Amino acid sequence: MSLFVTLISIYAVSLLLRRWLALSYAESLPPLPTQPLPPETLTIAQAILSGDPLLQSRLEANLTTFPDQHFIWLIDESDDEARRIAQSVKHAHLRVELCPPCPDATNPKLWKLEIATRLVKTPYFAVIDDDTTLPTSSAAALVEAAKSCTVATGLPCYQDSGDVSSGLLAQFVNNNSVFTYLGTSRLLPPFTLNGMGYVMRTEELERIEHFKPILHELTDDLALATLVLKLGGSIHQSQAPLHVRTGVRDLSHYFQMMHRWYVFTLLLIKRQSISTQAIIFLLHGLPPILLTSTVMLGVAGGEFGVRFLAVLVTLLTMRLHLFLMLLLFPVLTVLLAYFFTHDRTATVLLLVLGMREIVTREMQKKFFGMPLIRPVVSVLSELIQPVHLVHALAIRTIRWRTRLYKVRDTHGFSAV
Repeated sequence: MSLFVTLISIYAVSLLLRRWLALSYAESLPPLPTQPLPPETLTIAQAILSGDPLLQSRLEANLTTFPDQHFIWLIDESDDEARRIAQSVKHAHLRVELCPPCPDATNPKLWKLEIATRLVKTPYFAVIDDDTTLPTSSAAALVEAAKSCTVATGLPCYQDSGDVSSGLLAQFVNNNSVFTYLGTSRLLPPFTLNGMGYVMRTEELERIEHFKPILHELTDDLALATLVLKLGGSIHQSQAPLHVRTGVRDLSHYFQMMHRWYVFTLLLIKRQSISTQAIIFLLHGLPPILLTSTVMLGVAGGEFGVRFLAVLVTLLTMRLHLFLMLLLFPVLTVLLAYFFTHDRTATVLLLVLGMREIVTREMQKKFFGMPLIRPVVSVLSELIQPVHLVHALAIRTIRWRTRLYKVRDTHGFSAV
């Protein structure tokens, strides 16, 4: 019991600390603008690769949101589906570029973006992933921030499709993005950026030599951030949300995506100093390990563990509607605490999980405009993070949609 209390107490303190760090950093940021960008302010470059069932709807959403801004779509010559999508849409300022095959050991996204940088005619340049939509307020906020820094990056907010596999991915992003991007920026100057969306002044493209120095780096966001800082530039971490939605076919696809993200995260951490690595681990790596350990101790420590996991599995299987889940969770917490009143492990764990939900809902409502938490799926997502960590440490071949890459380090990778 004493080990259980120690671990769950450290987890609770860590949660409150990360909350304070994120809110403290956010206080230093200006509010999101209410006025949209003037016409022809921004060129949005999107490196497109088919394979996502939601691809066309995500691309069209940005075109609809920004009828007066410029777009450059970068499509592989051999990508028939992406070419079909490009031919089916209409936009006054859309330019479609067919890109030749990407050489081996070259980042396919940066290979395309290097082409786009030669075509920009607006004062600001944005890179937005093909599964990401940019709200008008976020675009204005990033452009405003880019006036005084080299690159301004946003805050990912994942929109799930209601199924378990998509929900697990969404909960991972939404549970952690505020703590990861805003909270860490309270302690450390930003040393990476969110590759899903960022903005820079067009004149800065000359400074970074149109991405050429980093064409052979695997992680484009980390490579760009490292290059910017090496050249004496600065990165601004904004609270502007970026809405991400990817079609997750099944649990196998979910594990593939999480594996890729974790491999990239390990590459990022490897480049940092020992002190920075320690901060990242304590803030973001340790909490899931602590939560998983406490639940395992609960399972090993008595009948409560089995009952608790049974409740989680039952609710997950039922796939209850989000609104109903939010109504049931507080009631469920009280009932479980009542029935397991003789088991202090149950009471402590349920109290901490209740606090976790309150903090998560608060952060999501403040930065995303609404709570996006699915309580049971959210907890399950955190519990299996150690599995993804071990997977990334053991296997370094990643899948990105239709492509496989063998990863050695950030500048050592090859197509399989």
